[in-house]
Amino acid sequence: MPFFALQDGTDAKVHYDVREDMVPENIFFVHGNLASNRWWMPSEEIWQRSFKGAPNKGCLVYAEFLGCGESTPPKAEKDVDMHKFADDFIDLIRSLKRGPFHLVGHSTGGLIAALMLAKAPELFKKAVLLDPVGAEGITFNTAMIAAFDQMKTDRALTATVIGATIRGSDPGQNYFRDIIVEDAFKAVKLVGHWVLKALDGLDVRKEVAKIKNPVLVLHGEHDLLLPMAHSQAMAALMNNGKFQIIPDHGHCTNVESPETFVRITKEFLFS
Repeated sequence: MPFFALQDGTDAKVHYDVREDMVPENIFFVHGNLASNRWWMPSEEIWQRSFKGAPNKGCLVYAEFLGCGESTPPKAEKDVDMHKFADDFIDLIRSLKRGPFHLVGHSTGGLIAALMLAKAPELFKKAVLLDPVGAEGITFNTAMIAAFDQMKTDRALTATVIGATIRGSDPGQNYFRDIIVEDAFKAVKLVGHWVLKALDGLDVRKEVAKIKNPVLVLHGEHDLLLPMAHSQAMAALMNNGKFQIIPDHGHCTNVESPETFVRITKEFLFS
């Protein structure tokens, strides 16, 4: 279980996973709020099958921002900052000494990925942003903040809230119950609504407008969490951005239909 010690003078560490020789070129993945590296795991077999027989020397790298998965919990609200998370991952990528990478980010991770592109474009080739938080952040109502506080002690509520973001989720499915909900219940205690507060009032349009890498911004047709207009606006800000709707899917195509997620992502990254 590899960890990267952050270069910020603290004892914080970012947890990451590496899957070797899976794809033609390296891909770096950033999950969403209350998620973890394990949200990408359903796609692994599909990635491998998609390139079976090819000389695959590229790896899949998944990384978790502070408070999620096995990464160090943030010590204070000020430590939960999208710019800092982007810088953490950039430092991790540089330490791996195996770039350049393609970049894939989901939800909050999509916004972090966009900042990574703006800050260090030389480290990356193409990027796919799946239902990202927009460049102007997002403001959730007070009921959502209150729900996040209640979720810290109510696993059933955590399952209901996280399940509502996944179209067609099955509460009885082992993967949903033992991985999705378990990781969300852990993260809501450690980082919880601090991420929501960090996104409230955030405006990174100037940074996003600098991005020249080819970027595909995806948005599920039935995403009930984030507005489609925000994804469209983000793609329009970029020099080489493209927007695409995923029909019949919600906020989490990577979990709802890993085959669809891999097919669309593969076509864009490797075409």
